[in-house]
Amino acid sequence: MPDRLVIVDGYNVIHRSPALRPGPERTLREAREKLLNLLSWAIGSGEARFLVVFDGAEGVSAEQREGRVEVRFSRPPQKADDLIRVLVEERIERGQRITVVTADLEVARHARAMGADVSLSDLFLASVLGPLTPAGSEKPPSLSKKEIEEWAEIFRRGRVTDEVADGEDEGGEDEGDAD
Repeated sequence: MPDRLVIVDGYNVIHRSPALRPGPERTLREAREKLLNLLSWAIGSGEARFLVVFDGAEGVSAEQREGRVEVRFSRPPQKADDLIRVLVEERIERGQRITVVTADLEVARHARAMGADVSLSDLFLASVLGPLTPAGSEKPPSLSKKEIEEWAEIFRRGRVTDEVADGEDEGGEDEGDAD
């Protein structure tokens, strides 16, 4: 059986964690490096490989590979979400076992519909980092009741239902989507 590939929605994960999020003490580049180091070193050895996808809006469009962590940047006008969808379709078609780490409902729905597993960014980070709120830091972003219900439906059914799909805003990106 092929190794599991974990496709990580890079900026989505970074912006959901005070431990990773850019700010006065950390540039966006440093935030990316911190996430990649976390995946390279904190996860340890195992069968999973990581493919971290970032928007290439900063003019970066190169691919990088280091150990079990590969980095891909979308090429504008393509967004990271679009590249993730393409990668999931290609890899699932090859019979590869895929898990997508994201908090974006549309990316999660697509991945689940294609047969990939989905892990909510916050839960993935909590499993890797432990509690994400150091004393005195800001509260991590929380999901709305509607988002919780939609995620519950995705995990309960393993596919998108008409009821959940019809309830989605037609604006494209979800509120709170930070990638």
